[in-house]
Amino acid sequence: MALTGSKLRERARLLVGIDLRSLALLRITAAVFLLIDLADRARLLITNYTDAGAHPRAVALTYYQYGLPSLHLMAGSARVQLALFVLAGIAAALLAVGWRTWIATFVSWYLLGSLHARNELVLDGGDYVLRHLLFWSLFLPLGARWSLDARGRPERRPGD
Repeated sequence: MALTGSKLRERARLLVGIDLRSLALLRITAAVFLLIDLADRARLLITNYTDAGAHPRAVALTYYQYGLPSLHLMAGSARVQLALFVLAGIAAALLAVGWRTWIATFVSWYLLGSLHARNELVLDGGDYVLRHLLFWSLFLPLGARWSLDARGRPERRPGD
């Protein structure tokens, strides 16, 4: 029994395909984790992320490994830090609802990395996992299901 081209494609899709609903759940869960993380860190915003706190920028810059520029290291005032926290919260909320999903994912990833660079002393393994999850999510169709981006698109089979 020989496999035709369409049967072969269908079999390959079943073997290596991914259900886009699981990616939507990943997107929503990551956004919720981001919002919880930001709310938790905001409790000690002045202490951990401003020049008036226990870890001023002068100290952070002694061990900062230059990669992408950190917006959180550019200013040490509580106002700027709070504005960046609010911007990260908005990006995470947009990621949760799936509006401009790729941009929201990129902004969330960048701001999380920027925040991590500001004070590496308060990080644990979960912080690195979340940041890497957001990075690799940039290459996935997170907005294909259960999102504002998916509105107006024709409904497809669950495996598509």
